Amino acid sequence: MEHIVQFAIGIDDKAIQNRIEEHAYSDVLDKLTKNAVDSVFAHTNAYSRENMWNGLLGAALQSFLEERKDEIIDKAANMLADRFQRTKKYREAMGAVIEKDGE
Repeated sequence: MEHIVQFAIGIDDKAIQNRIEEHAYSDVLDKLTKNAVDSVFAHTNAYSRENMWNGLLGAALQSFLEERKDEIIDKAANMLADRFQRTKKYREAMGAVIEKDGE
């Protein structure tokens, strides 16, 4: 017994073109990123990409911290001072010092 089945395929050229245009930028960017990483990895003595990234990120983080060391310390000191000033022990200690010195 034979059956004849008919079907149609509708192809929306405009939709396909729009989808390609939407994803072209990210596809090209991903390809360039992969090529850059492969190129850097080829010129390192790291035996894995994870080790390579750990080294690069560690150096970048160390550089960032060195450049902003004073700013980070000032901010941390101010935050710590604010937090201490809100404690009951700090207020009691300051009250005792003020009573002792008479100021």
